[in-house]
Amino acid sequence: MKSEGEPETRNQKPETYCGEFITHSAEETFAFGRSIGEQLKGGEVLLLKGDLGAGKTIFAKGLAAGLGIVAADVTSPSFTLVNVHKGRLQFYHVDLYRLEAGAHQGLGLEEIFDDENAVTVIEWAERLGFVPARSTVVEMFYRSTSERRIVVSEVD
Repeated sequence: MKSEGEPETRNQKPETYCGEFITHSAEETFAFGRSIGEQLKGGEVLLLKGDLGAGKTIFAKGLAAGLGIVAADVTSPSFTLVNVHKGRLQFYHVDLYRLEAGAHQGLGLEEIFDDENAVTVIEWAERLGFVPARSTVVEMFYRSTSERRIVVSEVD
C-alpha cells in the first residue's frame, strides 16, 4: 500500500528505479524525481520523453533537488538549450524542444555525456536522434490534469 505523497509502483525492479509509476500530483512527480536523483552516482544520462505539459520539467526539478540543487533555480532551458547547475554532482539540464530532430551537432552534447561527475537530463530527448551510452529513458504520459504515468527503463 502506498503512503500519502508516494507514487504508485507497478512492476518495479527493487534493485533499480526502473518500472512503471503513477503520480497523482505535480508534488508526487517532483518527489519521484528527487528520490531518483538521490540515488545517482554520476555519468548517468536521463532521456525525458512526453507531450507538452507531461511533467518533464517538474521531474527534472526533482532530480536536481535529489542532487542538492535548489529546485527553484532549475528552469526549462528552452532558449539556452543547456543549463548547468552545481550540486553533489554537476547537473546538465538540456531542452531540445526548439531543435529539429538530429540538429544537436555542434552543441557539445557528446562531451557532457562522458562526464563521470555529472548527471545529464534531456527534455524532448526524441529530438536527439541517437541514444547515448548509459542512458535511462523516462517516458511521461498525461492521464488527467493531475495524474501521470511514468515509465522508467534502462537502455540495453
